[in-house]
Amino acid sequence: MTRLRALALLVVGLATAAALLPGAPAPAESASVPQTRAAQTPVAPATDRSAVRTLVRWSGFGIKATGTAAGGFVGARRWGKKGPVVYQVDPRGTAGRTAYRKARWVGRLRGSGRHVSADARSTARAAWIVSKYGRFRYDIQNAAVDAALLHLLAGKRWRLTGDLGLRRIRQTGHALDVRRFARTMLDDSLRLSGPYVVQVRQDRIPVVGDAVRLAIRVVVARNGRPLPYVPVRVTSPDGTANAGTTDEGGWVRLTYPHPSAGATPIRVRVGKAPETRLRLMDPKRRARSRLVVAGRKGVLDARGAVYVKARPRVNVGERVTRIRPGQPTKGAFKLVRSAESWPRQAVVTLHGPFAKPGKARCGARVARRGHVRVTAAGRYRLPRFELREQAYYIWRVQVPGNRVNLPAVDCGGRFRVYR
Repeated sequence: MTRLRALALLVVGLATAAALLPGAPAPAESASVPQTRAAQTPVAPATDRSAVRTLVRWSGFGIKATGTAAGGFVGARRWGKKGPVVYQVDPRGTAGRTAYRKARWVGRLRGSGRHVSADARSTARAAWIVSKYGRFRYDIQNAAVDAALLHLLAGKRWRLTGDLGLRRIRQTGHALDVRRFARTMLDDSLRLSGPYVVQVRQDRIPVVGDAVRLAIRVVVARNGRPLPYVPVRVTSPDGTANAGTTDEGGWVRLTYPHPSAGATPIRVRVGKAPETRLRLMDPKRRARSRLVVAGRKGVLDARGAVYVKARPRVNVGERVTRIRPGQPTKGAFKLVRSAESWPRQAVVTLHGPFAKPGKARCGARVARRGHVRVTAAGRYRLPRFELREQAYYIWRVQVPGNRVNLPAVDCGGRFRVYR
């Protein structure tokens, strides 16, 4: 029994020594062979806290090691067992382990030395690719994302047609598929990457009590191409409505009852929009490659207003009054149920003279004409005219409509000029 135990300890000791020999691959960067299914993530023992945030291969193909970040593997990695899916973006960065700082957003990738630099347009295209394709676990797709990122961000010899870029792709064993997929990503990013614009249109302005119909569209700001299949939500002081998901043309339409007239502010939120920025993780050892986090989506915000027209009323009154010839006319009218406080000019016409009260009506016979500035609902003074002919007169007040009010008119306020 003692000899068997000693032999067992010797075997364990030899295995441990072999793992520590110079040149032995680290568990997180072990060699990988071309595969048609996603690579399996190494699982660290539960007690090994040092391996929790190790950079591990997640999905892709093993290639020849070169001592740089571009060698050894083409595809997606993962920062820890349950961490984010990431891609290396600095092909000249040195190979090896390092800790990484907290991720940050960058609208333009800047770098020097071993770290590459790219303009804002290339950064936005790279962000679109890694946001849309980066988290789906399929080795050919992940390898294509890797190649497309280096094409955009490192450029020159790392392009799909560059000698270094071609060499990496060929070593995957699936060069045709990887290159074709990467080219599709690059072409789509050229057309569809952001920034984006949310367009809010109201098909027509309803009258209070009728349904509101909104048409919302999300497009690329640069060329007007639609952004399909993203969720849209509309929020107002009256509540929140899920408008739905944009169709192939980037449109989503919403019909809902609106309880009040006037201009109601709304907020449109578009979720799961591809990012225009890269989520960048900087290495604590500067010589190592930086990482970009895959699959991050953004939220687009737009603000506007929904317009619903009220049905206002004008009330001039019917009380008969008398004034003496040459005295200024008197009177007022009321505007009720008018929405908002938008100024507009009411047209006031005084009709007459009429010999009998029963014939006093608003028609073609106009004695005077004037205007009154109205805003919100309330009481307004009628114009003051001097009349000398003894007869009966009657007022007509017409308030024009606007975006939140229908027009309103009334005829009344009959009076007599009498000596």
